[in-house]
Amino acid sequence: MSICYTSKILTLSAIASASAFAATAYINQIGYRTGDVKELAIVDGSGTVDFVDASGKTALSVTPGNASNWEPSGQNVQLVDFSALKDAGTYTIKQNGNVLRSDLKVADKAYEEVLKASLKWYYYQRSSMALEQSYAGEWARAAGHPDTDVKMHSSTGASGSISSPKGWYDAGDYGKYIVNSGITTYTLLSLYEHFPEYFKTLKWNIPADGSLPDLLAEIKYNLDWMLTMQANDGAVYHKVSTLGFPGDVMPDKDDAGSRYVIGKGSAATFDFAGVMAVAARVYKPFDATYANKCLEAAKKAYSWGKSNPNVAYSNPMDVSTGEYGDKSLGDEKAFAGTELFVTTGDASYKPSGNTEGNVPNWGDVSGLAVYGTATHATEYGGDATTALATLTKLADEFANRTKTGFGVVMAKDDFVWGSNAVAGNQGIWLLHAYYLTGEQKYYDAAVKVLDYLLGKNPLDMSFVTGFGTKSPKLPHHRPSTADGVSAPVPGMIVGGPQPGGEDIGSQEWECRDYRTGHPATSYTDNRCSYASNEVAINWNAPLAYLAGAIEALNAGFAPSFAATGVKGTDAIVPSRQGSALGMSDNTLQFRVVKNKLVVEKNGVRYDLKGKKLK
Repeated sequence: MSICYTSKILTLSAIASASAFAATAYINQIGYRTGDVKELAIVDGSGTVDFVDASGKTALSVTPGNASNWEPSGQNVQLVDFSALKDAGTYTIKQNGNVLRSDLKVADKAYEEVLKASLKWYYYQRSSMALEQSYAGEWARAAGHPDTDVKMHSSTGASGSISSPKGWYDAGDYGKYIVNSGITTYTLLSLYEHFPEYFKTLKWNIPADGSLPDLLAEIKYNLDWMLTMQANDGAVYHKVSTLGFPGDVMPDKDDAGSRYVIGKGSAATFDFAGVMAVAARVYKPFDATYANKCLEAAKKAYSWGKSNPNVAYSNPMDVSTGEYGDKSLGDEKAFAGTELFVTTGDASYKPSGNTEGNVPNWGDVSGLAVYGTATHATEYGGDATTALATLTKLADEFANRTKTGFGVVMAKDDFVWGSNAVAGNQGIWLLHAYYLTGEQKYYDAAVKVLDYLLGKNPLDMSFVTGFGTKSPKLPHHRPSTADGVSAPVPGMIVGGPQPGGEDIGSQEWECRDYRTGHPATSYTDNRCSYASNEVAINWNAPLAYLAGAIEALNAGFAPSFAATGVKGTDAIVPSRQGSALGMSDNTLQFRVVKNKLVVEKNGVRYDLKGKKLK
C-alpha cells in the first residue's frame, strides 16, 4: 500500500515538474547563415541553453541574457546569442535537459530559396497570361484579364478604351495600381542595381525575355503595363480594376464586371516618373531603345506633375476597389526629381532639401529620395552627407531596439496594416546605413529583421507561405482560395499582426474578433482576414530585397557606392563620397576604422563631414 502511494506521489511530482517547465524558444525557422549573427528568443525559461548536433553532441552552451519586457506582445523575453555556432547542420535546442525544439538550422545560403520564392511569386501574380505547368507546377492556371479593351472611367477625363495588358495583380484581388506598383518596382529595380553581378546569374524558372536576367525579365512584365497607363499629356492613370472586388474566384472567372481605367493624379504620375528614371539606367546595358522609352516617359510624366503637383486621387462614388489615396504629394515629387537628376545629370530635376525622410511605404516615399541622395555623393555633394546623417540617426535607434525584447526592430506603433512590410523596409533602411558606413551593428540589425519575419516572433511562425515549421495556410488571396490546391501559392508574405481589426464583423466575409490586446499577436491565419492575412506586391518586395541583399553581400558582391564587405576591419573600400568633402576622388582613400567610415587624404584622416580627425 505504501509502495503504491509513494509511486503515485512521485508520478504526480514528475508531472508537476514537467508542466512547470513551459519555456518556448522562438527562432528563424528557415535558418541562420553560418557566418552571421545568430539569436533566438526564450519566454518562460531558466538556465543554460544547449545546442545539440545530429550526433547528440552538445556543440554550444549559452547563458541567456536578462529578461526584458517586449511591449508589443506583453511578454518577458530572454535573448540567446549563439553566433559562435558556425557549423552547418540541424540542431536541437535544450534547456535543463528539456527539448525546446529540434528544427534549428544553420546553413551557408540560408535565405537563397526564400529569395527565389519571394521573387517567383511575382510570376504567379501576372495578369493577362496563362501560367503554364512547366513554370507554375500545381498552381498552373488559365489566363485572366487580357485587358486589351479597358474602358475609360469618367474620372480619367477621357472616353473610349485603351489596351493595358500585362502587369502584376496587386494583392489578393485582381486590381493593378500604379502607386503601389511604384514602390514595389523601385524596390526590385534597386535590388538589381545594387547587386547586378549577383542577379545576372540567379534563376528561378520563369519564362525568358530575351537575354534579360530573371529579375529584370519579371520587372519588365510590370513596367510594360505601367507604360500603357500614361496619357498623351504625360499624366499617368491611377489604376485598372473593376468597380468592385470580385468573389473568391480564379482570374479567368472574375465575376465583378467590366474592367476600367480609373482616375489620374500627381502621386501616380510622380511615382511612375521615378520608377521609369531608374529603369532607364538599369535596362540600358541590355536594351538601349527600351531604356530610352522609359526615360522619355519619365520626363513627360515629371513635366505634367510639375505643372499639376497637387492633384490628389480618391475613389469615385461608384468605385470600391483599392484606393491608394494620398493627399501629401511633395514626397513623390522629390523621389521623381531625385532619380531623374541621377539618370540625366540635368540640374533642373535636382530637388532641394531632399535629405529628410521616413522609412518608405506606398504613401510616403520620402525615404526613397533619401536613399537616392545618400548613395550618389558625386551628384549631390553636401546633401549626400546630410542624407547619410538622416539614415544613420534612425538606423541607430533601430539597432538599439534589437538589444531587448524579441531582439527585433519593430516597436509598438509599427504594427499597422501591412506590419511585415514595415519591418522589411526598416531592414532596407538599415542596409543602406550599413552600405555607407560599414558599421556591423546595422547589418546585424537587418539580419534580425529577417529573423522576425521568418519565425522569431511571438506568434512562432514564418510569415512566408511554404516556408518554415509553421507558416500561413489560408492567406487572403483569391487564387490560393479558388485553385483547388490545398497548399497556398508559395513565397507570399502575409501582411502580419496589427490591432486595427478592420475585417472584424458579422458579414460572411468578415472575421471573428482575433485581437488579443497586444498588437504583435493580433493576427489570424484565415482567408477572411484581409487586414492581417492578405498578401501584396509591395509587402513581398522588401522581403526579397532583404534576403537578396544579404545573400549577395555574403557572396562577395557590394553596391558600387558602398563600403561593404569590411565588417569592422581597417580596410580600404570603394566609395564616391569625395565630392561631398570638396576633394577629388583620386586623392582619397576610404577606410573603415573601428566600424567607422573615414576619409584619408595624404595620410590625414577626416570624418564624412570633412572634419579632421585626431
